[in-house]
Amino acid sequence: MKVKEFISKTELLCEHCGKDLLTDPASGIFVTWTTKHKSYNLKEFYQKAYYCCKGACNEAMKIKSRNQGLIYNEQEDLSVYMNPLTYINKSMLWMDLLNKGVTLKPAAFDKLNNLFTVAFIEVSRRMTNKEVTEAKYRVANGIDSIL
Repeated sequence: MKVKEFISKTELLCEHCGKDLLTDPASGIFVTWTTKHKSYNLKEFYQKAYYCCKGACNEAMKIKSRNQGLIYNEQEDLSVYMNPLTYINKSMLWMDLLNKGVTLKPAAFDKLNNLFTVAFIEVSRRMTNKEVTEAKYRVANGIDSIL
């Protein structure tokens, strides 16, 4: 990736309504979907990933994805990727999955790659008091075991 492309990746748009989710990351989610079929190595195979608003947009995207025969995997608040400590945790968790042989369809990988690129631009700064409190809460409650 060229530096110009890296710097220009500064938005995460809802795939349903087009809203820029970076204006309020807590209003958006990153959603992943799999299929009944496993990859060549019998590991999970992520078919689809997207960002969308919570609520109505998420529900509309769920219907669309289920109609494609996909199986819901999980969703995560985008704000988790925008906190410096939880960003590191999420990147380690995804690297661990990939190391274990989990695969992603190229379009799903592109969404994940874009999320980490955009989030890096957001987290390359000092943590706010709110983010420190959130990270401590997540560790204390076993939400992020790597931290």
